[in-house]
Amino acid sequence: MLSLLPLSLVALGSGPFDVLEPTPTAHLAPEIKTSYDEGLTFDWQTGKLVIEGLFEVGAYGNEGASRGVDSGTYVKRMRPEFAGEFDGGWQFRFEPKFDDAGVELEEAWVGREILDGNALLRLGRMKAPFGLEEIRSRRNIHFPRFSILNQFSPAEDHGVFVTGLEGQFEYGYALYNGTGGAEEDSGKDVALHGMWHSPAGGESSWQAGCALTYGRQDRSVEGDVIKNSGGQSVLEFGSLATLDGDRLRLGFEAAWFHGPLMVQAEFLRVEQEMGGGATVEDTAMTGFYIDIARSLTGNDLDFHGPANPTDTWVAAVRLSTLRLSDELNTPGILTPGTFTEGIDSVSLGLNWIPNSHVIVRHAWTHSWYTDTVTIAGEAVDDEGLLTVELQLHF
Repeated sequence: MLSLLPLSLVALGSGPFDVLEPTPTAHLAPEIKTSYDEGLTFDWQTGKLVIEGLFEVGAYGNEGASRGVDSGTYVKRMRPEFAGEFDGGWQFRFEPKFDDAGVELEEAWVGREILDGNALLRLGRMKAPFGLEEIRSRRNIHFPRFSILNQFSPAEDHGVFVTGLEGQFEYGYALYNGTGGAEEDSGKDVALHGMWHSPAGGESSWQAGCALTYGRQDRSVEGDVIKNSGGQSVLEFGSLATLDGDRLRLGFEAAWFHGPLMVQAEFLRVEQEMGGGATVEDTAMTGFYIDIARSLTGNDLDFHGPANPTDTWVAAVRLSTLRLSDELNTPGILTPGTFTEGIDSVSLGLNWIPNSHVIVRHAWTHSWYTDTVTIAGEAVDDEGLLTVELQLHF
């Protein structure tokens, strides 16, 4: 019968009927403290686990019928987020994203603090250090869609990443696949990013930076598209289109905060060798945007959103432009009829933030094309999109 008793019970004597009592086990289970600070946090003596979430759904309406569907709804992101820290400076982050297309692993990395805790070395999948829009949090952006430039910034990718802070200088560098996912060829990209922050304590604050990526890519981009600021497809790459050589990205970025007003801007140039069959062309894409936002209820604004948000309203305007080199119109690179030399867009946004967990975004974006493009068999010079999006986050 003794063999059926829990292992935590021990006999005090040698006889079969001696009294049994449990051994102390408190030291085997660490005390766990729970709290909430931008996420549900579990703390214990040797580590910490944080659970967060970001959920976004919306509806849109197209101006005109050139796209076949005038309106619709979407699930943009249902993303639970898990992060942890452990003794010795070890960290991890895991973010699976669920949307209309299925399941995608946005971030999954393991890292360790280096340089006396001033930098973090990470291995796995995460955002490359390039592009102010891309590296800042998606929780507090002003529009349902990023600017027209964001589609040319490297997003999450597999590789080795280092980020750090020295005084007012923030930096990052990386070696990664350059494909946005699993390795598709032997090419790799490197990224460098530096940003200077204003001294703390002033009435206003600012930051300014620059970044570049360089690598060689050789793969098909058949069916890929270039979109306008509303996220609508405009230019479509043809069946023979390939990345066929060196790619250089160069970016400049800046942001300024003053009470309820904030301004954010970026410039980007991408040079890419592309093939369309028998020839290889040096193509280029150049653009910029400026995003101006103001809290109508007087809350201070920054990248973390409005301070103390309770029934807060934020208005925003974004101007953007994109210019494409004529080499992109080489036969075989683009689907005939979809080339335009330039896209100019204006976006107007009005966001209601009832509390620190909810944002309702309203945005109208109108885009003009330098050259007439053919969309769903119809010639289009300009088009607009109205979007309403609900975001829940914790």
